[in-house]
Order: sequence, then structure tokens, then C-alpha cells
Amino acid sequence: MKWIKRALMAVALVLVLFVALLIFLLATFDPNAYKDRISTAVQEQTGRELTISGDIGLSIFPRLALALGETTLANGEGFPDDHFARIREVDVAVAMLPLLRRELQVERVRLEGLDLNLARDARGRSNWDDLLKDVDAPEVSAETPPSESDALPSALRGLDIAGIEVIDARVRWRDAQAGTDLVVDPFNLTLGRLRLGQETPLELTFQTRLGEPALTAVTDLSALLYLDVANQRYGLRRLTATLDARGETLPAPILARLEGDLWADLRNDTATLERLTVTAFDTQLTGLMKVESLTDEPRVHGELRSGRINPRQLMQALGMEEPETANPDVLKNAALDLGFVMQGERLDLSQLMVTLDETTLTGRATVSGFATPAINLSLQVDRINLDHYLPPAEDRPAPGAGQVPAPRDGWPEETIDLPLALLRPLNLSGDLGIGRLVVGNLHLSDVVLELRARDGQVELRPFRAALYDGRVEGALGLDARGEIPRFQARSNLQGVRMGNLLQDLTGEAPMVTGTANLRLDLNSRGDSVKALIAGLNGDGDLRFADGAVKGINVAQIIRDAEGRLRGRAVEPTDEPVQTDFTELTGSFRINNGVVDNQDLQASSPLLRVRGRGTVDLNRERLDYRLDTGLVATLEGQGGRSLDDLRNVNLPITIRGTFSEPRFGLDLAGVVSGRLDQERERLEQQVQERVEEKVQPLIDQQRDRVQQEADRIRDQLGDRLLDRLR
Repeated sequence: MKWIKRALMAVALVLVLFVALLIFLLATFDPNAYKDRISTAVQEQTGRELTISGDIGLSIFPRLALALGETTLANGEGFPDDHFARIREVDVAVAMLPLLRRELQVERVRLEGLDLNLARDARGRSNWDDLLKDVDAPEVSAETPPSESDALPSALRGLDIAGIEVIDARVRWRDAQAGTDLVVDPFNLTLGRLRLGQETPLELTFQTRLGEPALTAVTDLSALLYLDVANQRYGLRRLTATLDARGETLPAPILARLEGDLWADLRNDTATLERLTVTAFDTQLTGLMKVESLTDEPRVHGELRSGRINPRQLMQALGMEEPETANPDVLKNAALDLGFVMQGERLDLSQLMVTLDETTLTGRATVSGFATPAINLSLQVDRINLDHYLPPAEDRPAPGAGQVPAPRDGWPEETIDLPLALLRPLNLSGDLGIGRLVVGNLHLSDVVLELRARDGQVELRPFRAALYDGRVEGALGLDARGEIPRFQARSNLQGVRMGNLLQDLTGEAPMVTGTANLRLDLNSRGDSVKALIAGLNGDGDLRFADGAVKGINVAQIIRDAEGRLRGRAVEPTDEPVQTDFTELTGSFRINNGVVDNQDLQASSPLLRVRGRGTVDLNRERLDYRLDTGLVATLEGQGGRSLDDLRNVNLPITIRGTFSEPRFGLDLAGVVSGRLDQERERLEQQVQERVEEKVQPLIDQQRDRVQQEADRIRDQLGDRLLDRLR
């Protein structure tokens, strides 16, 4: 950042002033006599007051040594601190004879009590700007790299410093624009014998304090420092740094350790961090990093991998509440392995591998634009049981004998807190494949998900999976642009073994079995379960084949009702309590939480069923009618034949609440109607039999009457002819 560069230039300028002061004093015998003259010169050049409160000590032979007491440089105008820089004591000694050979051998450099105040006001003005107003940075041509002689002055080629000490230094940075108040105090540095091209031990300790929010960090660093100015290669080998950070914004104290080898090759514009090891919270990361294009737009790439991580212990160390899970043995084993590339506003994660308990996730991820990130994911999971990570099921006491669970008092009205503020700016595109998935105790395989989120709209499409010998395809959508979220869901099940699905879903014997095809197209709007039910709309259709409805045997119910009606004892049977069907079909529409079905049809070798009615999800009430007909004898089904009821419509009504449905079958009316039909049939048979007996007599008498009439007519005709003659 530019302000850091300018701050370093200001610090360098201060050091140059002290070096210039040293050179000036070397030419005098009584340096203390020139304190006022030095202060006046600084005042004229910088406009700031330089105060030398301590004594100036100077010796020339056998070493050139300077000891400078307390010295203060005033702060810039308009800044609150009374000084910009203050030094309690400086002690520098240079070997005299090597200096005559144009070799710089420094026997000691000791700086004690440096106090530096750096600041920027609300207008963006820094308290070192006036010190740099006449300083122009030298221009370096990109086409002509500096030669070795330009890069390294001849006086520095034989640089030899016996040791450097910085004791009890303090640096404060206050930024009125950002509201930052940062203090580094104390800062202590010890450097062994320094020669160019050779390693020397380095020890560094400093404490950092941040004002608001309060944060304190203590850093200890040790390494072997390597400086090769001629080849522009610098390094910290066998680097070891420890951090102890504590503060209000941290969930827990951070104790971290970093090890590695840090190298900077400025000639090739690169830097590397090799043999990297980071340890914190009983977790260790290893890897390497390389930075290219240091002076342009840095490109950082590398690899990171972790050892075994115990997420539960990590959460405890971070002061986080450990989640309760249905399986207490999960969240105990995790690991991470990845490669990464970061340049500008883009981060690419490749060779990503995350293991969690028995699950392995692989793939890649890309993040573009860190302020408003655009995220792209492509992930594969071998297997995962999500039920293990859900909260444990509540322990509900089983109802005692004769007890009936109290009905629920409507749907919950509590607001569902969705993170709408986070979803609206989310820009995410990704695909996820899962080999085996368990969720809600349902077992799925070959799961494929494609997730898209942009401008407040989140879509999961398509969703495909193998499910209980069949397939499921669908899509889910969430519109978070408004204050009240909207939901859409489409699903198409083909060839699913519904009995196995319901068995796993409910943990109980399924009420319906068979191979199911089911289509759903639903939408709703609301921020609570009650509102979502009230806003539910859509349609669907279903088809079951070769299944059964468990818990009810329609044929046995009809037999029992018919037996009671006729005063017969109920015959015991070993038949299973179920009604088999070869096919069950129907369609439905949902309007504001009311499901309407008018075309339910079911068929079996014994029964034909048609159904119609409504299910009000809002009030949790049923109003349904089943028209049932016997189409075959019940002989061989464990009971007496009911041929009398064959082809007779048997209406079954289902009314009441979900928790207490009422079933009705008016078999007396059906039998009475059947008896009326039988009476009419018998009357018709009697009439037909009577007609069979009487009709021949009538025909016989009619023939006799006709013969007598013919005889009388013949006699009358003969008499009439006789008279005419």
C-alpha cells in the first residue's frame, strides 16, 4: 500500500538525519557545542523542531564511535502527539582501519527507546507528508535492470556488523479515516554478526495492541537471516514464529506456531515459503507457498494439507458450543488437502480433498471478487449420512394403555428465520454429486445436484437420484427478493418401491406398498409453517401398481357388517389386515392448502374402488368418499361368499380430523336396497311362472271359442243361402 511505502520512507529519512548528524559530529571535537546549530538546520529543512536533550559522545580511534542521548523530533502540525519520533539512546561503533580501505565494519549498533508516532487524519493527510515533499523516488527503467555496481555500493560490499540491538522500541499507528489505533510496544530485536551472503541469527519479539475492539497479540520470532544484496536474494531460514493473541473479538485465546523457510528473490520478482508448518488449537497444517510478480499484481499459489483434526475439540478450544448430534461419534475426525492459486480478486482451490468421519469430499472451487464474491463449485462426495449430524430426536413418552395422543392445536405459527440478508447478494454456481446419501432415514444413491443462486433467487435444478429401485427427478426454488420468501418444488418419482421408502421414512410398518409413480408441482409463500400450508398451491398425479393398503381389509369389513346385519356371529379369519390392489391411480389439485381429488380409482381381483373428496390441510380435516364394489366371490379368501353383494355399490365415507378420522359404511341401507331389488326380482319371477301356467289354458279356451264362432258362422251362412234360393 502507498501509505506504508511513504511511512517507511519517512522512517528512512529520520535515520538518514541521524546518520548525517553522526557524520557532522565526526568532524568536530566537541559535538555537544553544536546541538543548537543542528536543531536550527533541521528546523530550516523540515519545519520541525529537533531537540537533543542528552549528551553526544564521540571517539575516533581505534574505532569511530558515536553515543547519542535522548533526541526528539516534533510532530507535524495538526496532529495530537507532541513528537513524531524520539530516541532515548543510540550507540554506534565503526572500525577505523577497515573504513580507510572503503570497507564498513560495524562493531556495534544499539538503539534503545525508539518511540515513533505515525498518524493519518480524517482528510487523509499523514504526519510524514511534509518530510517527503522534497524527496523524489528514483526512476528505474523496466527495460534496463540495474547492474551489480548500481545495486550495491562498493562501501557495502564488505559490510560486516558485529551485532544489532533494538531495545524497548514503540510504534503507534492511528488512522482517523479507518478508526484504527494500533500500538506495537515493546519491540525488541537482536541480530548476530551480519555479513552479506552469510547467515546470521535473528531474534525478534514484539507486542501488538489494538484499541477498539480490544486485541493484544505477542509475537516471538527466530530465524537465520540471509542477505545477498548483490543478487537481490534475501531469506529467513529455519523461521520459527509464535503468536499469543487475546481480545474481545476472538472466541478464545489463539496460541499459534509457524515454521518454515522464507525466501525473496527480487531479481526474479518472486518469494517462496517452504517447509511451512502452522500449528494452532491442536491442529497442524503443512505445505508451501510461492508468490510471483511481487512488484506487479502478486500471484500466490501453493499447497496445504492438514493432519488429523478433531472438530469437536477444535470447537471447544475456540469457545464454541459443541453441537448435539444424533450420532455422538461423529465430528471427531477430519482432514484437509488442497492446492490454491490467488491473484487479484480471484482465488482458485484445486485438488480439494476434505474428509469428515467416513465421508470424503473432492473437487474444486473458485471465488471471484472478494467484496461481493462470485463462487463456483464442483464437488463429489462418496457417501454421507446426514442424519448422524442432525440434532437427536426428542424423547417422547409413549402413550399408555387406553391413552390417545392429544391433537395438535393447528400448524406452528413461529417465524422461520431464513438468512434472507445473506441469500440476496449470494452469487453461487455449483454442482454436487453424491455416491450414497442418507437423509431422513431415506437411502439415495447416484445423487446429482446443480445449485444456482443469483439476485436473491436460489435454484436447485436438476435434482436426480436413484431411490428404492426407482428414480426421482425434480427441482427446488427459493425466491428471497421480497420480505416474504416464495418456494417452488417439482418432483417426479418413477418405479419407486413405496413400501420400503415409507418403512425407512417413518420407522413403522408402511400403510401403502407397491411400485409408485408420482408427479408433484407445488408452490407456496410464507415465513411460517402455517403460512406455507395456507399458501400451498399446485397439482399432481399418482399411480401405484401391485400393492396393498395395510391396516384395513375391506372384504372382511363387508363380511363382518353383513354378518351382524343378518344376526350371524363374526367368523374368525387368518387373512392379513390389508387390501390388495393391482392398480391405484388418481390426480389432485391444491388450492390454498386444500387438496381436491375427484378421480381416484383402484382395482383388484375382488374390488373396484372409486374415490373423490377433499383434504383441508389448514384445518387438518378429511371429507372423502369411496365407492366400493365386489366384482368376484370371496370364497377362498378366508370367509363366506357374499355373492348377494356382488356388483352392489358400497359407499365408505372418511370424515373428521387427521388425528381422529371417522369411517362410515351404510351396509344396512345397501342390503335393504338389495332386498328390494330381490323382492322385485322374485315378483317378476312369480309373474312369469303364473303366465307360463295360465297362458296355455287361455290359448286353449281362445281356440275353442274361435272354433265355436266358426261353426256358428258356417250354420248362419248355410241358412241364409237356403232362403235366397
